[in-house]
Amino acid sequence: MITKNLNNFKITTTKQAITSFAGLPLLLGMAKNLGLEEQLNALPLKERARGYKPAESAFALMGLIQSGGEALDNISVLKGDDGLGELWGGIPAANTLGEWLRRFGCKTVHQLGRIQLATAAKVVRACKFPRVTLDVDSFFLESQKSDVEMNYEGLCGYNPVAVTCSELKMPMIGIFRKGTASPMTNIAALVKRAIAALPGIPLRVRSDSAGFQAKVVRVLMKKGVDFTITMRKDENVMETIYGIPESRWKPYKTGAWKNRKSEIAEDLHVFAEAQDLPAYRMIVIRWPKEDPGLFDKSPYEYHAVLTSMDTWTAGLVLQFHRTRQDGSENVNKELSGGFGLSKLPCREFMANAAYFQMALLSCTVAAAFKHLALPESWRHLTIKTLRFQMIRLAGIVSRRARYLWLKIPENYPFRQIFEEARYRLLWLSTNLSTA
Repeated sequence: MITKNLNNFKITTTKQAITSFAGLPLLLGMAKNLGLEEQLNALPLKERARGYKPAESAFALMGLIQSGGEALDNISVLKGDDGLGELWGGIPAANTLGEWLRRFGCKTVHQLGRIQLATAAKVVRACKFPRVTLDVDSFFLESQKSDVEMNYEGLCGYNPVAVTCSELKMPMIGIFRKGTASPMTNIAALVKRAIAALPGIPLRVRSDSAGFQAKVVRVLMKKGVDFTITMRKDENVMETIYGIPESRWKPYKTGAWKNRKSEIAEDLHVFAEAQDLPAYRMIVIRWPKEDPGLFDKSPYEYHAVLTSMDTWTAGLVLQFHRTRQDGSENVNKELSGGFGLSKLPCREFMANAAYFQMALLSCTVAAAFKHLALPESWRHLTIKTLRFQMIRLAGIVSRRARYLWLKIPENYPFRQIFEEARYRLLWLSTNLSTA
């Protein structure tokens, strides 16, 4: 049947303005409602009066990332879409976007990072969560660019780190780092800036072992923020674990490892290098090694979590900490696989650092759109599903009676959601600034 159908149609062209990305302007509207146009145009990047403004280049790059483009050359698909051009406006060419990224230096990348954090904080406040959980995690981006460096595992690429909002599955702030960067670098500064951007909102912080350092805990203590942090099994920590009496170890059942016979115990941990920090609660689980070595000091594997939550049971703390995988780790996967970070566009480190911040901003705008303009059932959607269901929607664009009309298919299953999202954006344009 398919083969017969291929022989039963012919191809021709039309002068009608047709778009394959009818849902993309909704994300542009969300970005403008968040005040990004004014902030991006304030970046000192424009070298001459004519040409595209910084916000126009940034919005085009965000549109490329959100629609699934994996290279700057893919912008030609958006640029050749006459219907999208009517709805969107001018779209720069690929070489123009590349030159725009290469204008970024350390100062302007930092300014772009501040815009990302301020935008994410505005979205969090607009959603009015009673409490917010911030997750800290780094992730590795393999690359064969000329400036990449090899990490301790022998992989070439970059090692960015991000603080994400668990409730929104959205990045708050991030730094693009070289592959040789220590996982512990910049963590304390990022956490401090993320907390400062959300005054008056009760916070909790979860981190992997990169956050297990005295200066991170000191920031959290001074800000009065509860935390759970995976502990690195260094000599000091292991000495404390080995010192736990056998009488304290109790059976521990968890759905995460149903076939693993685990035990749980508690003790206190003190940072030897930081006398100003108090002793914090340390929760440890252990399980028998599958193949213990001949000279192993202990026949057990251990996992330890440091926490300031003294009123929670040990099992509840571990369950809360384990759900970090649904927050930061899934956001990092989205950034890498869904928002263009799997293939960085430039050879210059600072240009790729700017692209990284644009990917964070694209993810933030998409998260804001899902939570502020779409029904609750759509909030869990990945960007891949959102593209399939709404962004890559065919439509006809026409002008009539001094208005610009977008005609979408009558039988489009999400037509009502699409129309309601547009009306919510119109409402947000006047209310988001005071939300």
